[in-house]
Amino acid sequence: MAWDTNIINMDEALSRVLGRKELYKGWLDSFFRDENFTPVAEAFEKKDREELRLALHKIKGTAGNLSVTTVFNQSLKISTSVKAGEDLDGLSGEIEKLKNDFYEAKKMYEENANALIHYGEISF
Repeated sequence: MAWDTNIINMDEALSRVLGRKELYKGWLDSFFRDENFTPVAEAFEKKDREELRLALHKIKGTAGNLSVTTVFNQSLKISTSVKAGEDLDGLSGEIEKLKNDFYEAKKMYEENANALIHYGEISF
């Protein structure tokens, strides 16, 4: 899978870290650990609205700061529904989409992590 800026917006992210690619790469390494999605899944499974809200807030904020656009947008959508008091059982498809978005972004990152250091450079 090639780098897809619709999944992770590298230009936006690198502008936030003033072009410091090694720093950004380290943050992505930390974000894409499985335990960062697990609290969302566990809270949803327990139907614990407050725990789910907090887990979504964390993943949404981190994804937003790192410009992991698909994860940010989906977690925002679910978070809004949870805050509005929507039935949690009705959100199972949305949670599954968030899981898929997280692991799709993780896979893309892992396949292209070494290229991140050279992102935006011209090569001949």
